[in-house]
Amino acid sequence: MSALRHFVHLRDRAPEEILRLVDAALALKAAPPAARPLAGKSLAFCFMNPSLRTQVSFAAATHSLGGLPITLNMGSGGTWGMEAAEGVVMDGTAAEHLKEAVPVLGRYCAAVALRSFPAGKSWAEDKAEPHLSAFRRWSTVPVINMESATGHPCQALADLMTIQERMAPRGKNFLLTWAPHIKALPTAVADSAVEIAALAGMNVTIARPEGWDLDADVMARVRASCAANGARLTVTDDPAAAYAGQHVVYAKSWGSLRDYGAPPPSDAAFRAKWMVDAAKMRRAADPLFLHCLPVRRNLVVADEVLDGPWSAVIDEAENRLHAAKAVLLDLLAPETAASAVPPAAPRRHPR
Repeated sequence: MSALRHFVHLRDRAPEEILRLVDAALALKAAPPAARPLAGKSLAFCFMNPSLRTQVSFAAATHSLGGLPITLNMGSGGTWGMEAAEGVVMDGTAAEHLKEAVPVLGRYCAAVALRSFPAGKSWAEDKAEPHLSAFRRWSTVPVINMESATGHPCQALADLMTIQERMAPRGKNFLLTWAPHIKALPTAVADSAVEIAALAGMNVTIARPEGWDLDADVMARVRASCAANGARLTVTDDPAAAYAGQHVVYAKSWGSLRDYGAPPPSDAAFRAKWMVDAAKMRRAADPLFLHCLPVRRNLVVADEVLDGPWSAVIDEAENRLHAAKAVLLDLLAPETAASAVPPAAPRRHPR
């Protein structure tokens, strides 16, 4: 019996597989399949944290492909609270163990998906991703990661889709800039954004304050991908200089791994230094502005950028739908996924 195919982390797939998924998503956007390849299949989407785009895009994608999406809000009134650790005495708030819940879902559904944010107390514990690891360990059907402590691969597919609709990414310059926030957010989106940019052959710049470096394992993968593609990797704490010559500016807030769980500084000067504004964007090369959403206006990014001609955040959000279709077909109807991509996948490069 062949091993289950999951879509959990970008690093689990070969680079050409990831790029092929992006091509499939672009093709599905241009020409949705006439057939309903997921007819008769149910899919369980399990949320331990809030969601708008992820929840709706996967539900809409499943429905459009003929399947039945079942959304479960775990531990918040929708289902029981879930325990992931083995060997524990369950005398706390969790009433059910994932060791039973996950295989039960596999008896009902053709795939299961999980959104589980880190607890924010210990990076070592969060990096192990106990809930996602439990799903993967005990599932009898494919598992999809809808955002975990260390990655948001479905968002990354939509990010690269949005870039490819406007430019050929290889050799272009991609800036991931840290942005202010009121709390310490996960690094997941930032991790996946730079990983897929590097896989696509882009020159990657990461601008962040001192103490806000991404995890060493992520940086090693990005460095290796850049080297394999003949691209550059630059890390800087000078946000103003970082924008020069950039073709894509991706803003994201994340918490410090050095001072894990601590909120970022809230003084006005620090926030102004790192917020994405028009003056910084004008330093770049007619840049595309991306953000995964939701975004805090005039804290992460100024209105003039988010509402201006640079911004592609709504297109980026729409592309979550088509990326979800590509992932679902890859796992559950690979023949349809393969046939969706013509020899030259449809790409729009107006720039």
